[in-house]
Amino acid sequence: MRRRDETPTTLDTIWVSGSAGKLGREVVAQLHAAGRAVIEADLVGDASVDLLDPAAVAASMAGADAVVHCAAIPSPEDIEPAELVRINSLATFNALEQAWLAGIGTAVVASSGSIYGTAWAGDWAPEPVLYPSVPVDEDTPLAYVDPYALTKDVTEAAARMFHRRGMTVTALRFHWIATPDEITGRTDEADEGAGVDDLWGYVDLRDAARASILALDPLPAHRGYEALVIAAADTTSRTLTSELLDRHLPGAERRRAFPGTTGLFDSERAATTIGWRPEHSWR
Repeated sequence: MRRRDETPTTLDTIWVSGSAGKLGREVVAQLHAAGRAVIEADLVGDASVDLLDPAAVAASMAGADAVVHCAAIPSPEDIEPAELVRINSLATFNALEQAWLAGIGTAVVASSGSIYGTAWAGDWAPEPVLYPSVPVDEDTPLAYVDPYALTKDVTEAAARMFHRRGMTVTALRFHWIATPDEITGRTDEADEGAGVDDLWGYVDLRDAARASILALDPLPAHRGYEALVIAAADTTSRTLTSELLDRHLPGAERRRAFPGTTGLFDSERAATTIGWRPEHSWR
């Protein structure tokens, strides 16, 4: 069967992959708090599902009205590149393909701010990969050389393809998803200059999960497929943002002013298409 003739008018039951992971757990908790039913899918725990097995994914989705696909290997560290690409790409394809076959019309997938190419470039690029301009938004060119960023580009390409098949799909480019304690620890321990690779960016775990849920019910401005930057309004640094740029990224074009510790990522498109703005800060 390809697609049902009718799409559910309410999304009461949400299939969440990676439900035992950091983001997935918070998504599940917020869905439950909102009174929605959840079907959990993860390799660990009672909801064990092999996301690389299409039949297992299809069986786990029975009764779902929408999909939030959080599961992924989260970095290129400690894994062979080919295995990283295989797992992340196939898991995303299976989640979207089986949702489409089941007639599920709405999906949210976890992309990453790493897709731009600066975060993990050190092991593969002969020269540093730096942002040419700030703030970073959805139109900032992708310049990745690492396999993790490649898998997120594959994730977004798959999302676009399934949108062409008729699904509404939102790819969320999460920055580093962190709790306030994790951010404080990094701020206290890290060399200031080390943050230039990710522009001292982050998103609070609670805000990341909220974006995933808001994307299930997009606003009229949503075009049926969107890739959205999801990042906090401030940086992880106590140093003024303008000073960070002066010291560590002097060649970047500044397309607006950055007062105080304003963040260097622009999430305005998320505001207009899913109604999301960051609400939490580590400060």
